Amino acid sequence: MIKIDFSFDTPHGKFADALHLPDDHGFTEAEIEAMKEQRRDNWIAVVTAPPVEAEPEPEYIEIDGVRYVKA
Repeated sequence: MIKIDFSFDTPHGKFADALHLPDDHGFTEAEIEAMKEQRRDNWIAVVTAPPVEAEPEPEYIEIDGVRYVKA
């Protein structure tokens, strides 16, 4: 198994990762570069995605010590 460490400086900060490939992987340098760039691009997509809005907390009312979801 070989480990290929790599990093990219991006407008969103430094991205660092590693590829773990079998010794006899057979990938060309171009294919390995494409894998690195795909990892970087996936990371950029995550850090630039709009935030997901959380579901609002339900309102509760309490009657005689029992909590009910307010409809």
